[in-house]
Amino acid sequence: MKLPVNSIKKFCKCNTDIEDIVNIVSTKIGAIEEVIELSVMYEGVYVTQIISKKEHPNADKLGIYQIALDKEENIQVVAGDKKLNVGDKVAYIKPGYIVPSTFNTLEPLKIKTLKVRGVLSNGMLCSERELNIGPDGDRVLVLDSEAPVGVSFADYYELNDIVIDIENKALTNRGDLFGIIGLAREISAAQGLPFSSPQWYTEDTLLYKTEKELLPLEVKNQSANLCPRYVCVSMRNVHVSNSPVWLKSLLIRAGIKPVNNIVDITNYLALLTGQPLHAFDYDKVVKRDPGSNGEANIVVRLAKDGEKIHTLDGDIIQLSSSNLVIADSTNPIALGGVIGGMDTQIDMNTKNIIIESACFDRYIIRKTSMEHGLFTEAVTRYTKGQSPELSLS
Repeated sequence: MKLPVNSIKKFCKCNTDIEDIVNIVSTKIGAIEEVIELSVMYEGVYVTQIISKKEHPNADKLGIYQIALDKEENIQVVAGDKKLNVGDKVAYIKPGYIVPSTFNTLEPLKIKTLKVRGVLSNGMLCSERELNIGPDGDRVLVLDSEAPVGVSFADYYELNDIVIDIENKALTNRGDLFGIIGLAREISAAQGLPFSSPQWYTEDTLLYKTEKELLPLEVKNQSANLCPRYVCVSMRNVHVSNSPVWLKSLLIRAGIKPVNNIVDITNYLALLTGQPLHAFDYDKVVKRDPGSNGEANIVVRLAKDGEKIHTLDGDIIQLSSSNLVIADSTNPIALGGVIGGMDTQIDMNTKNIIIESACFDRYIIRKTSMEHGLFTEAVTRYTKGQSPELSLS
């Protein structure tokens, strides 16, 4: 379990001195595998704003930008992305500093002032891949419009963090400690301080309203002994996009790969609460199901020997009758509590979704995980034991 120390500050008023936190974690919670200081990776990276742009005279695919680092200093940078606009906020690395994504490699890349096809470039504008917060390396990352010019990129996006990597084995019977809120509660208790869970986490009032034209959804739990609670909600007209930088930043600090805003928000909530969530593409569930009749069918059941599923990691695995699956009326669409299926994954064309929150028997999850060699964030949390009540929180 990777604990970003900055995240604890949002949920408790405890002393967040790193030595004190490390001492509490190691003596009262579990063994520490590593303490990682992220800020050194982002030295020399700043928020800047583009104030002018022009074509490169000697290269069709390059753009020349003037950027503002502060009121006194404008800087010329050549970039391989010509689609940036005047006014865009971008991350800039000063000459002499290392590209974050290469920081821990054998050959870190140090930025230099140099001529690019005959034009002077004083530094570098960064993609999300170069900032180590996402996979896109083709375009310069455009930051939030509210990001203040001249501030440290790490300070603004909380990448000036220290991450404590807690050994998972030490938390075998403490599923509540696989969420930031649970860890904040534990640290507060260790310091003798009161703790209040966030209101949205504890209140019974539903903070959403249902539409008159609901997406039809039928759920059948045929294995209640192995899945004591299974909850679904359908949502329509969602917009799938890249997540904001603050969300990518938190997920990266916690060791979770950003995917898109829908998948990332489910992982974000799991990171906060310890309760895994999964999102299905509603229309894919309906389309692939021969017995759908225009509605989505979700069935919790044991697999049939020989059934197969194409998992999100790209493998096609053959199931046994001891595996718990989430299925449509005919075929599996997810390996319950372990991994989702490729055929119903969220992508950039998704418009309607189903969100799953469930409580699965820890022993069947562990058995399925070992049988197929699948070790996911969901497996880690479910095998530590989850309360059925948490599925509704």
